[in-house]
Amino acid sequence: MWRAFLLSVVLAVLTAVASAAQCKVTPGSPLDLNYTPTAPKRTAVGAGLVVTGTIRASSDCLPIAGATVEFWMAGPNGYSDKLRGTVVTDRNGHYRFQCPFPVSHGGPPPHIHMNVAEDAFLPIQTEFFPGQGTTNGVFDVVLDPAD
Repeated sequence: MWRAFLLSVVLAVLTAVASAAQCKVTPGSPLDLNYTPTAPKRTAVGAGLVVTGTIRASSDCLPIAGATVEFWMAGPNGYSDKLRGTVVTDRNGHYRFQCPFPVSHGGPPPHIHMNVAEDAFLPIQTEFFPGQGTTNGVFDVVLDPAD
Protein backbone atom coordinates (compact mmCIF):
# COMPACT_ATOMS: atom_id res chain seq x y z
CA MET A 1 0.00 0.00 0.00
CA TRP A 2 2.81 2.41 0.93
CA ARG A 3 4.57 1.58 -2.34
CA ALA A 4 1.42 2.37 -4.38
CA PHE A 5 1.06 5.71 -2.57
CA LEU A 6 4.70 6.61 -3.18
CA LEU A 7 4.39 5.63 -6.84
CA SER A 8 1.30 7.84 -7.25
CA VAL A 9 3.15 10.80 -5.69
CA VAL A 10 6.13 10.31 -8.01
CA LEU A 11 3.82 10.08 -11.04
CA ALA A 12 2.00 13.26 -9.96
CA VAL A 13 5.29 15.14 -9.65
CA LEU A 14 6.51 13.89 -13.03
CA THR A 15 3.21 14.88 -14.63
CA ALA A 16 3.43 18.36 -13.11
CA VAL A 17 7.01 18.76 -14.36
CA ALA A 18 6.01 17.59 -17.85
CA SER A 19 3.03 19.98 -17.89
CA ALA A 20 5.22 22.90 -16.85
CA ALA A 21 7.69 22.11 -19.63
CA GLN A 22 4.88 22.02 -22.20
CA CYS A 23 3.64 25.43 -21.11
CA LYS A 24 6.81 27.47 -21.26
CA VAL A 25 6.03 31.05 -22.30
CA THR A 26 6.62 31.69 -26.00
CA PRO A 27 9.55 34.06 -26.43
CA GLY A 28 8.69 37.39 -27.98
CA SER A 29 10.59 39.06 -30.78
CA PRO A 30 11.62 42.71 -31.12
CA LEU A 31 8.90 45.11 -32.16
CA ASP A 32 8.54 44.98 -35.93
CA LEU A 33 8.54 48.43 -37.52
CA ASN A 34 6.06 47.20 -40.14
CA TYR A 35 3.41 46.45 -37.48
CA THR A 36 0.20 48.42 -37.80
CA PRO A 37 -2.46 47.69 -35.17
CA THR A 38 -6.00 46.59 -35.93
CA ALA A 39 -5.49 44.36 -38.95
CA PRO A 40 -8.88 43.51 -40.49
CA LYS A 41 -10.67 40.44 -39.12
CA ARG A 42 -10.30 37.78 -41.79
CA THR A 43 -9.15 34.18 -41.83
CA ALA A 44 -7.45 34.32 -45.23
CA VAL A 45 -5.40 36.77 -47.29
CA GLY A 46 -4.46 34.39 -50.09
CA ALA A 47 -3.56 30.75 -50.61
CA GLY A 48 -0.51 28.55 -50.38
CA LEU A 49 0.08 28.22 -46.61
CA VAL A 50 -2.26 27.39 -43.73
CA VAL A 51 -1.01 28.23 -40.23
CA THR A 52 -2.82 26.70 -37.26
CA GLY A 53 -2.14 26.50 -33.57
CA THR A 54 -3.39 26.74 -30.03
CA ILE A 55 -2.98 29.67 -27.65
CA ARG A 56 -2.48 28.53 -24.03
CA ALA A 57 -1.87 29.99 -20.58
CA SER A 58 1.52 29.34 -18.98
CA SER A 59 -0.02 29.09 -15.51
CA ASP A 60 -2.17 26.01 -16.13
CA CYS A 61 -1.64 25.09 -19.79
CA LEU A 62 -5.34 25.61 -20.49
CA PRO A 63 -6.39 26.97 -23.89
CA ILE A 64 -7.30 30.66 -24.12
CA ALA A 65 -10.59 31.34 -25.88
CA GLY A 66 -11.10 34.75 -27.46
CA ALA A 67 -7.43 35.66 -27.91
CA THR A 68 -6.71 37.86 -30.92
CA VAL A 69 -3.95 36.81 -33.27
CA GLU A 70 -2.80 39.44 -35.77
CA PHE A 71 -0.72 38.38 -38.77
CA TRP A 72 1.38 40.39 -41.23
CA MET A 73 4.09 39.41 -43.68
CA ALA A 74 6.09 40.54 -46.66
CA GLY A 75 4.97 39.65 -50.14
CA PRO A 76 6.74 40.10 -53.49
CA ASN A 77 6.33 43.90 -53.22
CA GLY A 78 7.14 44.19 -49.51
CA TYR A 79 4.64 44.72 -46.72
CA SER A 80 1.07 45.41 -47.71
CA ASP A 81 -2.33 45.79 -46.04
CA LYS A 82 -3.47 42.98 -48.32
CA LEU A 83 -1.25 40.58 -46.33
CA ARG A 84 -2.60 41.48 -42.89
CA GLY A 85 -5.35 39.75 -40.95
CA THR A 86 -6.71 39.09 -37.48
CA VAL A 87 -8.33 35.92 -36.20
CA VAL A 88 -9.86 35.13 -32.81
CA THR A 89 -9.27 31.81 -31.07
CA ASP A 90 -12.23 29.48 -30.61
CA ARG A 91 -13.34 28.00 -27.27
CA ASN A 92 -10.48 25.48 -27.48
CA GLY A 93 -7.86 28.19 -28.05
CA HIS A 94 -7.40 27.16 -31.70
CA TYR A 95 -6.74 29.52 -34.58
CA ARG A 96 -6.37 29.08 -38.36
CA PHE A 97 -5.00 31.54 -40.91
CA GLN A 98 -4.48 31.07 -44.64
CA CYS A 99 -2.00 33.14 -46.63
CA PRO A 100 0.54 33.02 -49.43
CA PHE A 101 3.99 31.77 -48.48
CA PRO A 102 5.90 34.80 -47.08
CA VAL A 103 8.75 36.37 -49.01
CA SER A 104 12.19 37.30 -47.71
CA HIS A 105 13.75 40.54 -48.88
CA GLY A 106 17.39 39.81 -48.10
CA GLY A 107 17.03 39.66 -44.33
CA PRO A 108 15.90 36.71 -42.26
CA PRO A 109 14.28 33.69 -43.93
CA PRO A 110 10.60 34.00 -44.93
CA HIS A 111 8.45 34.45 -41.83
CA ILE A 112 5.08 35.61 -40.59
CA HIS A 113 4.81 38.16 -37.81
CA MET A 114 2.20 37.56 -35.12
CA ASN A 115 0.85 39.75 -32.34
CA VAL A 116 -1.06 37.65 -29.79
CA ALA A 117 -3.19 39.29 -27.09
CA GLU A 118 -5.96 38.61 -24.59
CA ASP A 119 -7.00 40.99 -21.80
CA ALA A 120 -5.89 38.81 -18.85
CA PHE A 121 -2.47 38.05 -20.38
CA LEU A 122 0.69 39.87 -21.40
CA PRO A 123 0.62 40.36 -25.18
CA ILE A 124 3.55 39.19 -27.26
CA GLN A 125 4.85 39.79 -30.72
CA THR A 126 6.53 36.74 -32.22
CA GLU A 127 7.43 35.21 -35.59
CA PHE A 128 6.64 31.93 -37.31
CA PHE A 129 9.22 30.60 -39.79
CA PRO A 130 7.56 28.02 -42.06
CA GLY A 131 9.76 25.41 -43.69
CA GLN A 132 10.54 26.10 -47.33
CA GLY A 133 7.99 24.45 -49.60
CA THR A 134 5.53 23.62 -46.84
CA THR A 135 1.83 24.25 -47.21
CA ASN A 136 0.83 23.71 -43.56
CA GLY A 137 2.42 24.94 -40.37
CA VAL A 138 1.59 24.60 -36.69
CA PHE A 139 2.64 27.31 -34.26
CA ASP A 140 1.38 27.11 -30.69
CA VAL A 141 1.76 30.14 -28.44
CA VAL A 142 1.86 30.25 -24.63
CA LEU A 143 1.03 33.54 -22.89
CA ASP A 144 1.92 34.70 -19.39
CA PRO A 145 -0.93 35.95 -17.15
CA ALA A 146 -0.91 39.73 -16.69
CA ASP A 147 -0.86 39.50 -12.88
